[in-house]
Amino acid sequence: MPVLSENSKISNDPGIIQRLDVRTKMAICALSSIVALFLEGIYPLSILAVASMVYALLHKRLVVVFVSYGAILVMGLMAAFCVKIMTVVMPEMGKMEIQLFFSPFLRVMILVNVILALALSSRVQSILAALKTLRLPLVIYLPAAVMIRFIPSFIVDIKQISESLKIRGYHINPLTITFHPLLTMRLLFVPIVVRALRSSDELAIAAELKGLGYSEKISYYKTTALSLADYCAGGVATTLLCGACLFEYHDKLF
Repeated sequence: MPVLSENSKISNDPGIIQRLDVRTKMAICALSSIVALFLEGIYPLSILAVASMVYALLHKRLVVVFVSYGAILVMGLMAAFCVKIMTVVMPEMGKMEIQLFFSPFLRVMILVNVILALALSSRVQSILAALKTLRLPLVIYLPAAVMIRFIPSFIVDIKQISESLKIRGYHINPLTITFHPLLTMRLLFVPIVVRALRSSDELAIAAELKGLGYSEKISYYKTTALSLADYCAGGVATTLLCGACLFEYHDKLF
């Protein structure tokens, strides 16, 4: 059951992100999500996207980050292909501004970066403790903690499925997905769904074993206070977010 209680990559090589308090990372995640939702300009969103990319790369899980970027790139190419087809049917679609196309993907990139940094560097006990201090009801903070903790478990499941396919002599690539969709579904997507259901069940059992839901008051092994690194990270994040907002709305404010 160790995998249910913590991320195995956290304690082996502690870095800058791992040293931050989970409340700081949650605040950065929440503020970035809110600001990115209201920003529309491609330049403010690009600034936040680059800053959040640096923030995610500090965790040193480069493979996970770049695989996520690959998925975003695939979605972007699919969207561009669909827009190209739509311009043939409706030529007025070709007059769409470029920022209207790239802005949603920049928002997705920002969200992916901050969520990955939170999920891959935080223990589930710390997440639960931080959410509990916000006085949120059980029906809100427990699913939120499980969703965040599900990301590392899902990554491990993907690795196990990929290794099992290699042992059996199957190689999943874009050509296989395109020309053999049924085979890909049987070899890849069905095991992913089964593993995801099993992981969610195990996470629910682990939550019950920790006593969640049986008591309104939970005692913690130790409490932590915010450090200088947390205040510095919060200050840098606030400065970047405020700068992006000023860049977006400086004409309306001044």
